[in-house]
Amino acid sequence: MWDYTTPYAKFVDYTKRKEAVVVDDPSSDRLVEGIDQETAKEIANEIKEQTLDYVGYIDYMKRNYATKNDSKEFTGIFTDKTLNASTEEAEHLKDMLVEAKENKSLLWRGVISFDNDFLARNGVYIPKSKEVDQEMIKKVVQKAMVNVIKREKLSDSAFWWGNIHLNTDNIHVHVGLSEIKSARPTFFYAARNRRERKGKFSQKTIKGIKSNVYNSLTREDKRSIRLDKEKKIASLRDKLLKSMADKEADKLERMDRFFVDQVIDHLPKGKKLRYGSNAKDFRLSKFFIDRYVDHQLQNNMLVYKNYQAVTESLLDDYRYAYDSGGKEEKNSIYREVTKIYGREVARTLRTKENSQFMDKRMADLRKRLGDRALKYIQEIAKKRRKSNIKDLSAANQKLVKEQDRNATMVHSEEIWTKMGYKIAKDAIPIVLVVPIPDDEKDSKHKSKREQENGKNTPKGFKEVEFYDERFVEPINPDKVRLDIDIKSLKSMKKEDLLDLVELAQAVSKEDPENRRSKQEVGVFKYALRQRILEERKQEIDVSLELLNRYENPVVADAAFLNYKKMQFSDMKNLVELQLTPKYKLSKEDLQQEEALEFKYVDAVQVSISKVDQKMADQQREMLIHEIKLAKNVQDPSIFELLKGEGTTKKVYVNELAIKYEIIDIKRSINLNNQLIKQTKDEVTQKELRKRNGIAFEQLKELYSELSPDESRIAKIQLEWDYQHDHSFRRQISRRIDQQRSGARRASYNRVSHSLVKGLSMALRDDSSKRERLLRQLEQEERREKEKER
Repeated sequence: MWDYTTPYAKFVDYTKRKEAVVVDDPSSDRLVEGIDQETAKEIANEIKEQTLDYVGYIDYMKRNYATKNDSKEFTGIFTDKTLNASTEEAEHLKDMLVEAKENKSLLWRGVISFDNDFLARNGVYIPKSKEVDQEMIKKVVQKAMVNVIKREKLSDSAFWWGNIHLNTDNIHVHVGLSEIKSARPTFFYAARNRRERKGKFSQKTIKGIKSNVYNSLTREDKRSIRLDKEKKIASLRDKLLKSMADKEADKLERMDRFFVDQVIDHLPKGKKLRYGSNAKDFRLSKFFIDRYVDHQLQNNMLVYKNYQAVTESLLDDYRYAYDSGGKEEKNSIYREVTKIYGREVARTLRTKENSQFMDKRMADLRKRLGDRALKYIQEIAKKRRKSNIKDLSAANQKLVKEQDRNATMVHSEEIWTKMGYKIAKDAIPIVLVVPIPDDEKDSKHKSKREQENGKNTPKGFKEVEFYDERFVEPINPDKVRLDIDIKSLKSMKKEDLLDLVELAQAVSKEDPENRRSKQEVGVFKYALRQRILEERKQEIDVSLELLNRYENPVVADAAFLNYKKMQFSDMKNLVELQLTPKYKLSKEDLQQEEALEFKYVDAVQVSISKVDQKMADQQREMLIHEIKLAKNVQDPSIFELLKGEGTTKKVYVNELAIKYEIIDIKRSINLNNQLIKQTKDEVTQKELRKRNGIAFEQLKELYSELSPDESRIAKIQLEWDYQHDHSFRRQISRRIDQQRSGARRASYNRVSHSLVKGLSMALRDDSSKRERLLRQLEQEERREKEKER
C-alpha cells in the first residue's frame, strides 16, 4: 500500500515513544487506494510507521531490531545509490527531508509485503535458517522506484530510501519518497481552505510497482514459462482474429451471411467506426457484430477454450504478486493488514483483483475480435456498394468512365423498377451497349438514338440508358423493402431475440417517422414469437411423454393427470396452428385456432384490451378447477414431471394463483379504461388512472414472481405491428414451413358463478388476493365433502 502526508502534519518522533499514535491529520483520509479515516487508524495499529511524519518516519526506519544489517558505521537503509547507507548518509536524508518540508513537498510512505513461501520458491528466503537475500530485494526495489519517479513525473530533486523489515511474520519493505523542490501540480482543497499538492499516485503506478518487483524476483525458468504462455496466448489470439475474416463473402455459412447482411444494412453512413463506439445509430450493427463474433467463437471453440485455459494458467502465475499465497496464520501482518484494509472482505478483494485481470484480458480479446469483424464486414460492404462497373464489359467500362466518372452502381430503368426504385427527374443517363435479346432480334423498330448511332453499335447489340444509384429514389417511401432471412433470424437464441426486439424498439422510438425501423420491430417480434412457440411445442411434447409414462395413478392423481394430458394436447394443437402460415390454414382451422387461443391465453402475454368479461370468467373457472385438482394430488413427483425438479404442490398451486390474480387485475384495468373513455369528468378520469397505475405496479410484482423470461416477454407484445399490410405478412409467412396436425378440443368442469363473482370482488378489494383465493377454495371443498357425506 501507498499513502502520503502533507508538510502540515504534526511531528512524531517514534524513537522517543513506546507506542505510535495516529496523527490527527485530515490528509490521512485521502490515501492513495481510497482508505477512509477509520480504516487508516486501524492500519496504524498494525503498521506504526504509517502514522509518522518526515523526521519521525526516518528515525523509525533506523530501528536496530527491524533489520539485521545495521552497525555503527552503516544502516540497513538503502537508496538509489547504495544498498547500505552510512550513518552520515542517513543524517543527510534527514536534512533533505527537513528542506523538503520547508518547501512544502509531500512525503509518500509505502509498504511492500511479501509472501514468504513465494520468496522461498524463488530462492530469496530460506525458511529453516531464516536467511533472506536482502541484496536481491533491495536491487529489485531500486529498479521499481526508477519507474515510480518516471511514471509520476517527479522532479529531478526526488529522493527515496527503503528498509527491509524482518521482525514480522511476513518480510516487508518500507519505502519513503519525497522531493526537495516539488514538481507536483497543486489544487485548492476546500476542506482546509488552502492550495495543496496532488498526493495520490495512479493505480497504474501502484500496480507497476507490484509487477516490477514480482517479475524481477521470479526465477529465470519461471519467467521463461510465463513468456512461453504469453506467446501461446498471442498465437491463439491471432488464430481467433484470423477466423473473423478468413472467408470470402460468397463462401460464408448461412448464419454468418445473415449476421453480415444485418450489420451492413444498419451501418451508419459516412462515419468512421470502431467496435468500441457507443453511437446510437451504431447499436443495431454492433448487436449483429456481437452475434457474428459469438458464432465464429462457437465454430472455433477449441481454440477459444484453449485461450481461456492458458490465460487462467498465466493468472495463477501472477497471483502471488497480489496475494499472500493462501496462508491463514492469524498472526500474519500481511493477512491482518489486508483484513483491515479490506474491511473484513480481504479474500473477496483479492479474488476481485484477480478476476479483473482475467476480465481485462477477455475484454481486450473481445474488442480485438469486434474490430477485426467490423473491418472485415466494412470491406464486404465496400465491395457491394463500391461498384458493379467491373462486372461490365471492357467496352462498357470505358463508356461509363467517359460519361460519368463518379458512377458506382448502374442499372437500366427496368432493373431499378424491379428493385423498387424510380428514376429521378434530374437524372443523367449513361448510354451503354447491351446484347439484343432473342425476342427483339427480328424487330425492325429502332429508337431514334439507335438510328442515329447505329453505325457505331456492334451488330447484335443495342444502346440502353443506364442510371447511377445517385439518380434513383424509392417508388413508395412508405413501403420499404426489407430483405431479412427469417429462418436465420428464428435460429438465434431466444435471449438474443429478446435483446434485439428491445433494442429495435428503442431505436424506433427515437425516430418514429422511420418506417423501416417500425417494420423491423415487427419482423423481430415475429421471429421471437415463432421461437417461443417452437420452444413451447418442445416443452409440451416432453410433458406429454412424461405424463403418458406415469403408471397406475390413484383416483385423485388420475383426475389431475388426465386433465393435464387433455390440456397439453389442446395446446400442442394450438401451437402447431400458430406456427403454420395463415394462407395454409382452412376456414375450419382458423376458427379452431381462434377458439383455442381464446381458451388457452397466456396470462402474462395476453393484451389487457383482450381481457373482456367472457375471457376473464373462463380463465378464472379453468384456473380454479386446476387448483382444485392439483390440491388433491397425492404423489408430489407429478409436479416435478410438469415443472421440473424441486417443484412442490405448494409452488405449483401458487403459480396458478398468481395467474388468476394477473387475469383479475388485467380485467380491472380493462374496465377502468372503458370507464375513462365513457366519462368526461376529469376527477373521475384521474382517479381511474391512479387505480390503473397501482394495478400496473402489482402486475410487475406478479411478473417478477414468475420466471425471468416470462417477466421480460411480458414487456413485449408479440403481436404483428402492421396487420393491415397483408402482402408483407404473406411474404414473411411463405418462408415458414411448418406442418399442421389434427386438433382436439376439450371441456372443463365449471364452478358456480357465485363463487367466481365472490372471488373477483375479494381479489379486487383485498391486498392478500392469493391467500383469499386459496382459503375460498378450501371452504368450497369442505362444503362439497359435507354434501357428499
